[in-house]
Amino acid sequence: MIFVWGRKPVYTHAGYVADYCPVCRAARAFTVQRIGMAWHVYYVTVSKGELAGYQRTCCDCGMVLPMEVGHYSHLSPEQLPLVQLEQATNPHLSIRHADALAAAARLREAPLMLDESERRRQIDAALRLQADALEVYDATVRLDREVWWSIAGAFAFCAVVLAALKQQAPENLDNGFIIAFFLGLGAVGWQLSQMGERFLRREILPKLARSLAPLQPRPAEIDEAFERLREQGRKLAQRIDSARVQQAIADLRN
Repeated sequence: MIFVWGRKPVYTHAGYVADYCPVCRAARAFTVQRIGMAWHVYYVTVSKGELAGYQRTCCDCGMVLPMEVGHYSHLSPEQLPLVQLEQATNPHLSIRHADALAAAARLREAPLMLDESERRRQIDAALRLQADALEVYDATVRLDREVWWSIAGAFAFCAVVLAALKQQAPENLDNGFIIAFFLGLGAVGWQLSQMGERFLRREILPKLARSLAPLQPRPAEIDEAFERLREQGRKLAQRIDSARVQQAIADLRN
């Protein structure tokens, strides 16, 4: 029997703050999650674990970002209107992010009037943000819902096959159960192999499209940005290409 145990991150809700979101290019409300490292047995934990840090998630676009709680006055227990939340949790937001807010304002007013160096900087920043998110995802073990459903389905399938064999063909019980087990294992393995692609499709591409759409980037600009990512050895440039990004931007506009 394989005994599965160890430590895993546990995420618990800690409150709300206001901060700048680089995907939305604006001040936004964020939920705050406490990250604890807890012992688990078969991935079941019994505590919040030892504090390892905090992260914040944009309530609008869902972008997850690291955070330092010391940068905020306090954490609000409820999601207040944005102006009130900013005053209560991050009154210096407009000062801390003055450059980013000014750049976002210029972009909204005249997206095609930015000089080439500024456009390149903003496109590269949007790609790096999602490249970082992908590498954080690859470094963690968090099963998505399809994998959990396939695990549950595999157990149910094996149980049904076992019960049927006991009643109908007990002489084939061992062989039949082995076949059912490996079929279920194959289904789980397939879902595991597709987790990365689902993360790209659900999390990376929509956020990348949202951050790039205001720039109205030309295909050549995205191609050049991906080439710079490839030169840096970033995984994102190996997993998606500029055509998928352009399609995601088109889908967002539609």
